[in-house]
Amino acid sequence: MVHSKKVLREKMLSRLKNLSKSKREEINTDLHKQLFIQSDWQQAKTIGITISLNHEWDTWPIIEKAWQEKKKVVVPKCNPIDRSMTFHQISSKDDLEVQYYHLMEPIESKSKKVSADQIDLLIVPGVVFDHNHYRIGHGGGYYDRYLSKVDLQTISLVWHGQLVDKIEINQYDQPVSKLIVSTVN
Repeated sequence: MVHSKKVLREKMLSRLKNLSKSKREEINTDLHKQLFIQSDWQQAKTIGITISLNHEWDTWPIIEKAWQEKKKVVVPKCNPIDRSMTFHQISSKDDLEVQYYHLMEPIESKSKKVSADQIDLLIVPGVVFDHNHYRIGHGGGYYDRYLSKVDLQTISLVWHGQLVDKIEINQYDQPVSKLIVSTVN
């Protein structure tokens, strides 16, 4: 069954926001453990990742683990005019500022812009996913635009409750390479 993106996004955001704190922590821990044993993670020297919002899986433990392992961490800076993204290397929380939609983004004067060919692994956020690795994000199309222009190893962290059989896709939608799925109930 093919589901409407808008309906799926709204239902899933509500479901994610209603998870208990303990359930969210359990899922986060499971996803992080699974990520850290992936060869993609272990071999990567530069990790692309967003700074998570409240209803998303927590990315700070991933960022901190990357720094502990001497990996470079690059985070997106969004341009709302053309809905494009660039990635910038950060080395601490002090390199970030709150931008539109309450997103934490790199401060350009404190961060170094990094080209896509320097990113070894990109962790792509999403709200809903299907078994063909397509995703529904927040509706801005930033990641689909970015991924259509680059060739990167991509992973998304997914709770099994975010999976549906099939998402309605269009020519702009880009699948991720791999889903890491938590089966925590």
